[in-house]
Amino acid sequence: MSITSEERDRRARSVTDARQASQLEGARSTEETRRDQDAYVRGEIDVEQLGHRVRSRYGIG
Repeated sequence: MSITSEERDRRARSVTDARQASQLEGARSTEETRRDQDAYVRGEIDVEQLGHRVRSRYGIG
């Protein structure tokens, strides 16, 4: 999947916001989740794949 630099920037902001929100709540994502988030930012996976990976990892839905 190829994404524009604008889309990559938007994804990076979204991931940064999510990580900061987690930290404010006293949590931190695992390294595996952070790798998945980085793959999303690079355009290697889409948001549905990211969500599926994270939910599967934690046994959610």
